[in-house]
Amino acid sequence: MNTSRKQFIKAAVLGGVGASLAAESASVTVCNPLLRTPLSLIIDDSCPVINKAYYWIKQRHEWRLRHAPDKPGSGWERHFDKLDKMPNTIPSAFAAKWGEWCGEQGVRGKFSMVPFPAGVGRIDRGFDGFPKNELRDWLRVTKEIIWQNFDLTPEMLTHTRVVDLKTWQLTDAWEQGEWVDPPVELLTDYITTAMQLLKNVGITCEGVTSPGAFGKKKESAYARAVLDAALRVNKNPQPFYFLHMKLSAKELPDVPLWHVDNANGRAVASIIGCAGDWFGATGFDTANADLFITEDLRGGRLPSVLEKERPCILVGHWPCFYVNDGPGFKVLKEVKRRLDAYDPDRTKTLWMKNSEIGHYWMARTLSDIKVESADRVQIQTKFPTRNFTLGLDVAAKRVKVDKRDLWQVSSRRDFRAGTFLVEGRRTFLAFDLPTGKTTVTMIKEGS
Repeated sequence: MNTSRKQFIKAAVLGGVGASLAAESASVTVCNPLLRTPLSLIIDDSCPVINKAYYWIKQRHEWRLRHAPDKPGSGWERHFDKLDKMPNTIPSAFAAKWGEWCGEQGVRGKFSMVPFPAGVGRIDRGFDGFPKNELRDWLRVTKEIIWQNFDLTPEMLTHTRVVDLKTWQLTDAWEQGEWVDPPVELLTDYITTAMQLLKNVGITCEGVTSPGAFGKKKESAYARAVLDAALRVNKNPQPFYFLHMKLSAKELPDVPLWHVDNANGRAVASIIGCAGDWFGATGFDTANADLFITEDLRGGRLPSVLEKERPCILVGHWPCFYVNDGPGFKVLKEVKRRLDAYDPDRTKTLWMKNSEIGHYWMARTLSDIKVESADRVQIQTKFPTRNFTLGLDVAAKRVKVDKRDLWQVSSRRDFRAGTFLVEGRRTFLAFDLPTGKTTVTMIKEGS
């Protein structure tokens, strides 16, 4: 498939049931990874040293007084009267504490690193007015602790005012507001610059985060720009971006793929959040664990998404985890406790980075899977992934992937890459799928 045939595709196989390919009496189903539903935590507005919310509110208020003084403040600007209660910095020591807790709890996802936050300073040049060692410590924490469990992405350059790339001066346009429909030719340069600033400090990003509605009116061009920038800066042919949220009970998230080029192994995954920022946003907004999942584990947004076996992506904004005594951190801990109670034996859910979800959906959607006989399946792909999971409608007593025997396990709790599990007349197997051709062979019970 190429982009001339279709600009984007939605992943055809979303739930654990999957879609089957059959030949004679044999069929194969691509399942969710390890038969578990992906969970992921997106952290937006995060950046080194500064509290971006403080500067966003301040800059937006000043902009409105200049350009629309008769229009009341909206959104985060409503908190302008609380600026004296908001620190303009979030220390690296807190970032380390937060990142270590996530690592201990197995929480994975995406963490933004705005490279020129609010125009205060470039991540590769420093922040005037702040201790020089604080940026150094922030980068150490980001790379040594947070990066272990979270993709790191730019949230474009400033997440406030648009930067003139020729002069590096801030303009009066806003990345997430007025600048939702930029000239197409500028998109790639702008995203490339954001990625390059991160690369300058040793951070190779797997994708990008849209500040608000950045690029939303030209999403095809935006997705193309993400792909081109990722190839240009990091030689990454399979990036992701986060732009959309689906919060209605009538909407279920999916993983749309844009600009698929199977011949060259290229595609862009759109990661879609399913739960709004009920962690508290700026630290002064709604913070309520029940909106995610209630104490009885039945209500809230997350159970309804998990029951449909769709990628369950939580979204929060970095300031609320620290500002105003950190309501977001308290809610995150409670939500994690309830999710653990929802899945006590860890057989229903799997915490994943955004890039891991994107890669899995590319592999399950774009791989060429052929059932050659009742005991042989061929997979051809240019989209590798971990924990690739298949369901077969036979009870196998032995399974090989290429020349390697898989180890049989007796329960879903023990099911992991390199193993197979027999449940009744079905066999599930999981393995890391490489680029190229993979052959699965089985010996059935009774053979």
